[in-house]
Amino acid sequence: MGRTLLALGTLCLVVGAAAAPARVTLQSRIRTGQRLLGSNMISYRVTTVVKQGQKETSSLESVKRTERFIDLVRRAGRNGVLEIDRSYTKLYSTARSKKTGSKMVYRSPLQGRKVTLLERNRRREIKLDGRGSVGSLLRRTAGIEIDWRDIMPDEPVAPGDKWEGDGAALARRMAAYLECGTRSKMQVRFEEIVERDGGRAAKLYIDWTLQGMRDRHLFTKVSLAGDVFFDLDLHRVVEVDLTGNIIVRGALIGTGAPKIVKGDGPVFFKSTLKPAPPVQAAAPAERADADADAR
Repeated sequence: MGRTLLALGTLCLVVGAAAAPARVTLQSRIRTGQRLLGSNMISYRVTTVVKQGQKETSSLESVKRTERFIDLVRRAGRNGVLEIDRSYTKLYSTARSKKTGSKMVYRSPLQGRKVTLLERNRRREIKLDGRGSVGSLLRRTAGIEIDWRDIMPDEPVAPGDKWEGDGAALARRMAAYLECGTRSKMQVRFEEIVERDGGRAAKLYIDWTLQGMRDRHLFTKVSLAGDVFFDLDLHRVVEVDLTGNIIVRGALIGTGAPKIVKGDGPVFFKSTLKPAPPVQAAAPAERADADADAR
């Protein structure tokens, strides 16, 4: 009887050990020579109501930013040095106003030009055409510069684990575009390991809040939540799909009665990253024609 109980106990221990979820490392690795195709899309719509005394007016603002790019990692050193050549194939914003009925398209002068991202100890600098640094005005058109490395945990984790994501750097970049505050709070949960594009990915769920003052007198709060996929072979975040809302509250003090401002609307963010197709070498006949033309 004792042997039977011992055997059953041993079996339970083995089954329990087999059922324990495996822990994996979710730290990004950027390798020299990587060539990646990426895209970011962020949009929001805000319906604002302004009340001054008995008078009430409303307006609708809709903004969408689209960017697609190809990154070539020139250097990824162990001492924190990173050099990436980025070519924007698309980089523009559209803004619509229901109040004025206008639609504006803002195309970045960086589209189609060579932009180099230089990084040392996570401090990033942008250079244009291999020469001087991009000025602050032009830098605003240099892409959202989304980098999800900071939200990954330092230690290996297993499905079901939760942690606080360091969204400070992300918040600064998002806030510059959404015109919201930079106080950030992010909860990350490891959902499961899934099959994706022939490989394995860790599916994460993030719940993210940014809040603070807008134009010094309007309080803003942006809430975003959704899925993040971390490719376990590429060791990078390869897909992000977040939805949420933005609220604006405040008062404008000037001559006459104060203007009470209230606004809200949806926010959407999508991002993808994948290996870029290899550069096709010219066929022998094409190279011969090119050499003949050169002569």
